[in-house]
Amino acid sequence: MIRYKTVPLYLSVLLLLSLLAGCSAQEKSASGADTDPKYDYEYEGLPLYASNMPAEKYGLKPLNDNEFNTLDDAQKMVIADKLLSTLYFGMPADELKALIETGTFVTTVQTMISEERNNLATAEARLDDSGDEGEFYYSDYPSGAAEVSRILARFYVLSELDSHYIDYWSAYILSQSILFSPSYELASSHAPNVERVYGRLVRNFRDDVSAQYATFLHMISDDNWRRFRSPEDNGREMMEIYLQDFNDAHVPIAGKALKNWKLDRDNDTLVIGLDENSEPLELFGTTIIDGFDFYRELAKSGDFFKGVTGRLVDIYFPTFTSAEKKSVISDIVASHPETWQDILLQIVFSKRYLLSSDKPKSAEELFYSVSKKIHFRHRRGFFNNFAGKLSAMNQASMKYKLGKYTEVPLDTQSFATYHKFIREEVLMRNKTEWSSGWEAEAFIPDSLFSGIAPNEQQLILDTLTDHIFETMLSRKAGEAEKKLFASHMIEDDGTYNRDFELFRTDNALDERIRAAIVMMDYISRLSQTYRFEKVQ
Repeated sequence: MIRYKTVPLYLSVLLLLSLLAGCSAQEKSASGADTDPKYDYEYEGLPLYASNMPAEKYGLKPLNDNEFNTLDDAQKMVIADKLLSTLYFGMPADELKALIETGTFVTTVQTMISEERNNLATAEARLDDSGDEGEFYYSDYPSGAAEVSRILARFYVLSELDSHYIDYWSAYILSQSILFSPSYELASSHAPNVERVYGRLVRNFRDDVSAQYATFLHMISDDNWRRFRSPEDNGREMMEIYLQDFNDAHVPIAGKALKNWKLDRDNDTLVIGLDENSEPLELFGTTIIDGFDFYRELAKSGDFFKGVTGRLVDIYFPTFTSAEKKSVISDIVASHPETWQDILLQIVFSKRYLLSSDKPKSAEELFYSVSKKIHFRHRRGFFNNFAGKLSAMNQASMKYKLGKYTEVPLDTQSFATYHKFIREEVLMRNKTEWSSGWEAEAFIPDSLFSGIAPNEQQLILDTLTDHIFETMLSRKAGEAEKKLFASHMIEDDGTYNRDFELFRTDNALDERIRAAIVMMDYISRLSQTYRFEKVQ
């Protein structure tokens, strides 16, 4: 007996159309096309559903366990951290090393993201706790959209890397980009558009909606028309964004197909009039008539996956040459992706990305990785503040009309704001009753120093230093770095400077906190903290 997933309401009309058009799942299954009928539903040739392809079918070759295991220990730590950080995740150093030592790091992570491990109901209930004395606080100030604060907090609340986490991450990446930005900076767009666009993408992933149909749904939405508000503007931008088609001769054709579509300026609402075009128009190598034809055939175009893959390749391979990017795009398109995650995960797990890409870390890639490594604990307004700081860094979430043109702006003011936030509000802050910060008992526990005598000051200090460096930078501290800290914390006679008596019985933890803050201050100034560097 075949069990059908419940069809979302927004798909029901087009599913009916596909059945009336003779494209029933039963008919297609009889031809042997697929064993699950739902993946055969179409709307005039536009596939409605698609499942993510397995890694062995990727055209852009993934890094496998055997190749990963041939790397030296230092490279393994760097690559493992790069993969997890890119997915907005992280693990304490001891957990990460233990996972690496299994010899199946890559396949274990791939298994994690295919399973359901988080309790979403519990997570959402926790996020809802936003009253006067609640755990979270959401406001339109200073970011401009309280919805963004909740989205940011969700990555923090979810403790497991799983399929749900990847759905949220995928939707976030797409809605940051030119592809799906809600662009709430515009007067015609509004903060709720953030949740509409982001939420629709998440539901699309949960329901196995194809990349092409997810794009079609977005293009015909109010959210899209609040960003591009006239037939000519909307038509031009859709072709440029998704197909990277910059042929001006195509714009009048698109405008004519969309002539009865408009944004009502008084209510910022999409209106589709009845005075639609009736003249056949040639575009995308086929004949179209109205706006629905235009959007559907655009998503079906042979240039669709090439165009959108190029947008995502620009994000993850910013230092690659044009020829190198074309090679990456070609390999991905050759694998015939059908879902957005076919492209995103193909990039992130690839050897080209993990070994050869060099790029600045976004504030999200850095913060979420670090927060899970150092047992960061928030105060109620932290994520509202984070959203505002992202805007101040010119890395605002979902704000810009054309998405983040530069993933991580490195002008002096933008990066100074980025550095200040990470240094002062994350790395150098120990959790107290009144502030966010890392939990010292979990981050630098007594167990680190098990078996070390209290008078072995240098060994105690070296142990603490290596632990913090491995956690933060996936490497042990260099000899020069250890000498730097020793000169600051240990007197010439071998005793501790009185401010850093790391093993004093009366307040050993307080002294370790003080030492850790000095080390975190140092680490906050290293370029390695803010970059994914290539290994080969």
